[in-house]
Amino acid sequence: MHVARKTVLSLALIAAAFALAAAPAFGASVPVEKGVAKPTQFAAAKTCACHTTFQQEWSQSMHAKALVDPIYRVKVAEADAASDGKLGPFCDTCHGPVATMGGEIGAPTMSESSADAIGCSFCHQITGNHGEPGNTSQLVETDGVRRAQLKDPKAPHPAAYSEFHTKAELCGGCHNVNHPINGLHLESTYSEWKKGPYAAAGTQCQDCHMSETPGTIGPSKGVAGNGGPQRDNLYHMSFAGGQVALGNPELATARLKSAAIITVDGAQIVEPGKDASVTVTVTNSGAGHYLPTGLTEVRKMWLEIYATGADGKRVKLGERHFGTILGDDKGKAPVELWEATKIKSDDRIPPKGSVTESVTFSMPEGAEQGSVQAVLCYQSVPDELAAKAKVDNPTTEMAAGNLDVYASQSLKAAAEAKKAAEEKAAAAAAAANTPAKRGMSPMLWAALGAAVVALLAVVALLFARNGDS
Repeated sequence: MHVARKTVLSLALIAAAFALAAAPAFGASVPVEKGVAKPTQFAAAKTCACHTTFQQEWSQSMHAKALVDPIYRVKVAEADAASDGKLGPFCDTCHGPVATMGGEIGAPTMSESSADAIGCSFCHQITGNHGEPGNTSQLVETDGVRRAQLKDPKAPHPAAYSEFHTKAELCGGCHNVNHPINGLHLESTYSEWKKGPYAAAGTQCQDCHMSETPGTIGPSKGVAGNGGPQRDNLYHMSFAGGQVALGNPELATARLKSAAIITVDGAQIVEPGKDASVTVTVTNSGAGHYLPTGLTEVRKMWLEIYATGADGKRVKLGERHFGTILGDDKGKAPVELWEATKIKSDDRIPPKGSVTESVTFSMPEGAEQGSVQAVLCYQSVPDELAAKAKVDNPTTEMAAGNLDVYASQSLKAAAEAKKAAEEKAAAAAAAANTPAKRGMSPMLWAALGAAVVALLAVVALLFARNGDS
């Protein structure tokens, strides 16, 4: 009887231990302010060894590099110099929340959890916002309980379900930045989303920036922790954005290329020596916020439009830049963030929105064909800022469009016939490599295809010239 009671008591203690591990401790949430917590109340990212995949994704993200990002350090140094050191702490609150709360910002050495910048445990200990999201408005529990979107967490550490971690408001606490004195919206990514069609449809920040691959929407299937159960609502810790040089270059490039599309419209038949109007439309087809977003007075996104002749020579027809220009009360523009009191202009593309640019294309005398190309380009910062920060500053082609132009209808028909012949030959060559077509060698099929292309091209060209005579 005594042994049975001891067994029951032991089982009860074990059950209680598991209950404590699965349920949040009761405590007061604290704001992200200096001295409200200790670094030891947040686990260092390297200790999250059960989440190997997520660790690796996070380590390549700009969240992990938020405090050491060379571009950020240059801008903070400039801000501090202009404000007698007052602006640095304001910026560091978002870029180093644990270091801020633990009083380690600016210290010669930091604890590992502070040096993580925006680390795992900080985000997973957030419980909400105080007031509207912005200026590091998150409220944080220091109880060590990891909160996430899993309704039945299975973990060896304290864990709890959090609906808040499925909402854009989690991100909005940092991805809305207002001027600390005059309240001017300096970065408004969250607000742009909130007012747009993605928010109305229920698509959250996490659904795009934490999806399995850029361009897909929503959580994915997988295992949250080593040895854990299969889940169908996992978010990846890649936080894929547009910083190609400093973040994960493959994900950043794919993210940028999934954001917009270009169409080029106009007459395809233009007589030599004549002009024609061409319209280029850029559509924000894949971003839930404006393009560009974030620190938009330093982001560079621009449209280039060219005409290319049959000889390969290229002539620029037009260019358009997208972004914001900040101004002050004295009419000066552009000005730095800390000097701004107003937004002088905002030439950006809203979610699902489009802008058009019209140019004139001239068909050269004697030309038989040409084309008009439009390319949407992106750089995270201007070249001069990248040079100050001593970092690479690649240009990414976000989207492109093309319009082929011909001197006559017969030349257009000939070009289309040639293209169709090439596609047919390519299909024949591909079919030759399938098991059903191995009676003839791939080399013979390729030779036959090349002969067909050449013959059809000659016929098409003769037809075109006879039709023009």
